[in-house]
Amino acid sequence: MLDDRLVVSYPDGDQAADGTIFVVYDHNREGDREILMARFTEEDVLARQPVSPGARFRLLVNRATGPRD
Repeated sequence: MLDDRLVVSYPDGDQAADGTIFVVYDHNREGDREILMARFTEEDVLARQPVSPGARFRLLVNRATGPRD
């Protein structure tokens, strides 16, 4: 589970050469308007919890502040 809040969508991920997995997704596009990132490894997935030193979740990449169209 990357983010257990409601209204999480559009995940896009990639795996780096060192095995780190990066996933970018949005949260509450009409409300909070956040773009977030998760960074983890296959070891974290298998353990079902963050166990690698660099594992991070809900890293804020951007929050829209402009007018809503």
